[in-house]
Amino acid sequence: MKARPAGFTLVEMLIVIAIIGVLAGLLAWGVNAARVAILKRAQKAEIENIASAVERYREKYGDYPPDGSSWPVMEAHLRKAFPNILITELNLLNPANATNNAYVRNDNDTTGSHPLGGRVMDPAEALVFFLGGFSSDPQRPLSGPGGPFKANPSLAGTFIFNPQRENAFFEFKSNRLTLSADGTISNDETLYNQGVGNDLLPVFIGAGPSIQQGGVPITYFDSRTYQFGGYYNFYVPGPVATSPNCARPFLANEVNTSFAGTPKPQRYANDRTFQIMNAGYDNLYGCQSLSTVASNGLFLFTSPGGVPCQLNTGNGLFFAPASPPPIKYYLNDFGNLRPVDDNTSNFIDGPTFAESP
Repeated sequence: MKARPAGFTLVEMLIVIAIIGVLAGLLAWGVNAARVAILKRAQKAEIENIASAVERYREKYGDYPPDGSSWPVMEAHLRKAFPNILITELNLLNPANATNNAYVRNDNDTTGSHPLGGRVMDPAEALVFFLGGFSSDPQRPLSGPGGPFKANPSLAGTFIFNPQRENAFFEFKSNRLTLSADGTISNDETLYNQGVGNDLLPVFIGAGPSIQQGGVPITYFDSRTYQFGGYYNFYVPGPVATSPNCARPFLANEVNTSFAGTPKPQRYANDRTFQIMNAGYDNLYGCQSLSTVASNGLFLFTSPGGVPCQLNTGNGLFFAPASPPPIKYYLNDFGNLRPVDDNTSNFIDGPTFAESP
């Protein structure tokens, strides 16, 4: 009998290499799936911590923080939270005070950044502004020691952002705030190409893609201003008139049974509290932008089912279709993507919309 040569044949080696390749692929898939699951839960945990911070804020000041979309709502809140607040403090935020408001904010109507007018700050800026902490000075909670603003040593009568804020309800990681290298100004307006100059109000890029990876901010919506007077609250990380990516307050799956007419409109999710939203790993909030309102009408999603509810322009309410689509709805703006599937929020059960029943 011939002795078998030592070593492997070429066929045997190719089989072994193929098996190793399959196992490596399965391992990489499993590791990536586990990583994504961990990151999704990290997002959810962060959202829950922020929501708890909002509740602690309400316990201290007797009111939920506004989202910046309405000056009357914000002024009433600040006067309630800080009964001794000076008018000069209010003037730092009042849209009617001046075009640049001592360079604190730039959402005045004259900038064109907010086509419906009257906004004080956007819903992403409001989250950091209110939860980041105020000064213990009862008259100067905004510009006093430890408040969000401090005097600008380079230009009298103006302010810079104060990175050493006190009495914070949530500790925002500085490397996820859109602040300049010296921490004195926010660059979110430039970062998201919003067409207006930078101001002092940063936004927070939460767990998920970093600022360098193109992450978009966590947004906060106050139930008092989800919808009022023909106005529909929103946040757009980009040009308001052209960007397809938009965050809006989500609707609930239930109808408003107190509505007198028929059919009955959908309620908003958390219609007496607030909504917090992380856009997930695709950086897409998934709601309709202003750029397509004229051609497609204005839609809002229900959560978590994803059914599109169209605006009735006669009464400004949103109604679900008689026969909801069998799959989750997605916008034509995003092609075949379903951008809400990886969104995380305080008003769903699972870590993401897709995992919520």
